[in-house]
Amino acid sequence: MGAGQGLQALPSPASALLLKTTTAGSEGGKIESYPRRIVCLDLGSSSTLIRLGLPPVGVIDGAFWEYWVGEPELPDSVVDIGQDLVINLEAVSRLKPDLAIITSYTESHRAALEKITRVHSIPVFDGKGNPMKVSRQTTLELGELLGLEAEVQDYLAGFDRKMEKARELVARNDFAPVAMVNFMDDRHARIYGEHSMFQDVLDFIGLQNAWSGSTNYWGFQTIGLEQLAIAANAFDEMDLIVFEPMVDDVKRTMKESPLWTNLSFVKQDRFVIFPPVIAFGMLPTAERFLDLLVDYLESRYT
Repeated sequence: MGAGQGLQALPSPASALLLKTTTAGSEGGKIESYPRRIVCLDLGSSSTLIRLGLPPVGVIDGAFWEYWVGEPELPDSVVDIGQDLVINLEAVSRLKPDLAIITSYTESHRAALEKITRVHSIPVFDGKGNPMKVSRQTTLELGELLGLEAEVQDYLAGFDRKMEKARELVARNDFAPVAMVNFMDDRHARIYGEHSMFQDVLDFIGLQNAWSGSTNYWGFQTIGLEQLAIAANAFDEMDLIVFEPMVDDVKRTMKESPLWTNLSFVKQDRFVIFPPVIAFGMLPTAERFLDLLVDYLESRYT
């Protein structure tokens, strides 16, 4: 069922908030316009707006964009408005935004932001559905909210082509399962599984996740290297994907630790370091992960 089918009598969440702002025109008429000065209190909506050609005027953690997100590139015009739970309201006010996008994680800022501009909350990691499906619906709603329906359809069409092409690649080959981690320190890592955007990508293209253990609300579990070794030993072959950033202690462990160097995927040279991919993003997260994954599989095994 397409978005909105069977629900024509009900407004979408975006419609309920606003569709257009009406202002007086020079001839006494009225000009209808959509929000164009947007601040984003999450990296997922920020990345999505950049992909749609409407970069936000302000984002949280802008100074750390390269460290956590990488792509899409953050335009120089975008202002850093602070951290997710400690935003700079003066900086937000100076930007004169006509919309602020928040999530349940940054809901605590709603009251303060509503004194400055209108506020729209988006769900992605809400514990109620898979992140990729929710992100797709949220992207459609943002297109309606911002008057970017055509741009959204173009973006989704390109995204879908990439996903289908990757699924065909996996179907033609016998790739080993993969595990995906962010190292927290030299002995502990976040490993991604159910409820994560990465898992949704693997499920769609038909690639097995080597980690079948439990995960939290955000789609990861914190494990020790010993648990990673157990997961690896369950398979004859397994590829490990390590996401940047990594602290120096982790890099040193990879060179010197017997526990690490004796892991099966290390001995078989079946691990790869990916540049940063924001784990808690929207469709651009899925797209970036997919691009990196396909490049790795094609260059290594085809």
